[in-house]
Formats: sequence, C-alpha cells, structure tokens
Amino acid sequence: MVGTPKEILICVKTYPEYSAKYTETVCTAGILKESRKMIRLYPVIYRYLEGNQRFQKYQWVTAQIEKSAQDDRPESYKILPRSISLGPIIGSSHNWRDRKQWVLFNENIFQSLESLSEAQEKRGTSLGVIKPKKIIKFTISRKTNEEIKEAENKKNQIMIQLELFGEKKNLELIPVRFNLHFSCDDPRCSKPHKISILDWEFGELYRRLHNKPEWEKAIKMKVDEICAPTKDTYLFMGNMIGRPQVFCILGFFWPRIEIQKGLF
Repeated sequence: MVGTPKEILICVKTYPEYSAKYTETVCTAGILKESRKMIRLYPVIYRYLEGNQRFQKYQWVTAQIEKSAQDDRPESYKILPRSISLGPIIGSSHNWRDRKQWVLFNENIFQSLESLSEAQEKRGTSLGVIKPKKIIKFTISRKTNEEIKEAENKKNQIMIQLELFGEKKNLELIPVRFNLHFSCDDPRCSKPHKISILDWEFGELYRRLHNKPEWEKAIKMKVDEICAPTKDTYLFMGNMIGRPQVFCILGFFWPRIEIQKGLF
C-alpha cells in the first residue's frame, strides 16, 4: 500500500475487537480536512501502535490512506499505520468552539436516525452525526452465553498465534452491551430507538469499575453527564459492514447548550 498523505481530525475510537487478520482493531472515524466530511479508517491496531503514533480524540493526524477495495462503504479507507504522524489537539475551550466548526459541518449532520438510514439506502452512507430529540434512558444488558463463548474462543485462538509469532497484549472482553434509548425529531420516528454504544470510553469504564459493587450506577452517571439537560448532545453514528442498516453509537459530542443573549 502506498496511499496519499491526508490530514484527518480523529473524532471517535471504539473499544478494540479481536481480529483474525489484524490481531485486533479499533473502529476509528474522523473528519477529512480537505472536504470536512467524515471518514472511517482501518486497520487501526491502536494498542500496538508506537507511542509517537497513538493519537487522541480531536487530534489532527497525517497519514497515508487509500480507498478500501474490500469495504465498499464510501467513507471507508485503509490507513498505513506506520505512516501516522501526530499533529495538534483541538481542545475544549470556549465551549468546544474550534471542534464545532469541523464536527457540526452541514454535510455530516442528519436530522434523525431515519434520515441517516434513508441516506444509507440511497447512497450507501455509513457515517453521520445526529441530534436526538429526547434521551429516554440508558440500559446495560448482558450478551448471550453463545456470544460470550464465541468471543472467548476467537480470543484464545488469536492469543495462541501471538505466542508463536509476535507480541501479546491481553484484551479484556466486555460481556455486556451499553444501550441508549432515544427518539428523533422526525415524524417517521414512531417508537424509541435502542442503539448500542461502542465508544472506547465506556469499555474502559466497565474494565475499571466492574469489580466494584455499584459499577452500573457509575457508568449511568457518566451517561447522565453527557446527556444532561444543559448539554447540546450529538451522536456519532456508524453502521456495520455486514448489516448496513444497523447503526451503532461510536461516540458523543456534548458541548454546553449556548444561551442566546438578547440585544437589550
């Protein structure tokens, strides 16, 4: 792979998943500087990147990328991990002002999950940002025993391969799903959506807290902070390659609501 160097603002990282081809991958999405449109990058083997390549959220990176031949989603690009060069981080000062000009670009915003799904059907759109009308609740549900067993078997097979051929880093599997229930400002939204949250931060919260008695309460408190009435909360949405109509929450964008001051 040669690719073309591009500047990208990283916006979301999901919790890592084991991959038979790449050991493990992190779904990473950001904003392409030249067009201000969303882009998906893979394979990002984040925990195996060198320290000077480990980007943060809202950090500019320059890397060689090319359109994926295996993934026909229009936003999906392959990245050459060793080409990653870190740039400045956009901070959260002035109520995320400098982040807003990139994330809240009109062509990235969809009125609702319904309109994003419609764009997927018509144009193959697989990434977008939506603003929910109402956050109804947050729930945590346990994965099925079959799902957990399948994930453990995959992990064991990959770890055995790593013992023979390379560096081994244990990845704690997450046996639960984090679900956000919300409605959209769209007449087609006839019932609340229940959407899985894949954001890395939630996986890390579970990993740090699940041995404590009130771990569920602690994670719900984080959701309450993100979705508080004082926050102007948006959802980064991305679909699944094998099930294009199934969208998940890849991350959150949650500056404060700005109160417009009167002229007098």
